[in-house]
Amino acid sequence: MLSRICAPHRASVASTSFLVSGTVQKNPQHRQMSALPPAIAPAFQYASDCYITQSIQMGMEGLHELGLSWPVAFVSAAVLLRVGTAPLHVYAEKLFAERLHAQNFLTRGILKKVSERYRVELGPSKDGSKLEVKTTDPKIAKVTQDALQEVPSMLAEHGLQAARIQNLKMCTVPIWIFSSFALRNVINSDFHPSVAGALWIPDMLAPDPYFVLPVAVGVFGFLNLYSQRKIYPGVIKTTMKQKSYDAVLAFFTMFAVTIMAQLPACIPLYWLMVSTTGMAQAQLLRHPKIKGIFGIKALPTDSTTPIRDLFKMRNV
Repeated sequence: MLSRICAPHRASVASTSFLVSGTVQKNPQHRQMSALPPAIAPAFQYASDCYITQSIQMGMEGLHELGLSWPVAFVSAAVLLRVGTAPLHVYAEKLFAERLHAQNFLTRGILKKVSERYRVELGPSKDGSKLEVKTTDPKIAKVTQDALQEVPSMLAEHGLQAARIQNLKMCTVPIWIFSSFALRNVINSDFHPSVAGALWIPDMLAPDPYFVLPVAVGVFGFLNLYSQRKIYPGVIKTTMKQKSYDAVLAFFTMFAVTIMAQLPACIPLYWLMVSTTGMAQAQLLRHPKIKGIFGIKALPTDSTTPIRDLFKMRNV
């Protein structure tokens, strides 16, 4: 394994020879992934050889050496990586809850000051989603709007800016990309490991003949999007920009399903486990008991039955 890092590429022929005994004849049904367009070949080469990818690959091979079959080793690697990256998501959820509490506190304070200063009434908006100053005076409305625009900078002073919270979640994306290349290295090596399948997939190095795994990855992708729109209707507003984002995301999800349908079945199997564990993590972090363990402040969107909430309307 270390020969891939320290020696020329030629040494990689022997680096995975321990995966199988003897020479393995390549099945013509196996999908070869070595042919790449020249424009992206250097980027793929770097992603395949970098230390993060090699470390994850060593972990996958180590799990297999413990006696796990290759499909179980790939699934276990996905679970372990999800657990390893979970602290970043927990911290992001903690900051998100603190941001909402602080935002509500500051907004109420500003509206209360405007109400007392101009002697106007405070009350809920027409849809009941927020508190607002009840006035038709454009001067008061402008003063209120200008004061509320200072809230984001106040939140940023305490490290509660939205970009920071989003980046905490997004910084795990490279890990999943490199893990895909680690999986690609294992199944696309010069000596293919024996990846016996089960049920309708006899060989995990061949594409899923019935497209069950690729379609399941797409379904969970849409389910994750659906859960965010349905469980957090007051947080994520349906605007033209949001609809455009959803349309682009849906397109790339369908495109990914099409690509995965042509790849070895172990790749959509791996990403199916990544998707399911990611969704499970998001739902667990909505449970009051789980949030209490990690010291995350309560929110109106918390629920003791987060999975059931996906299948019934919920007013927040």
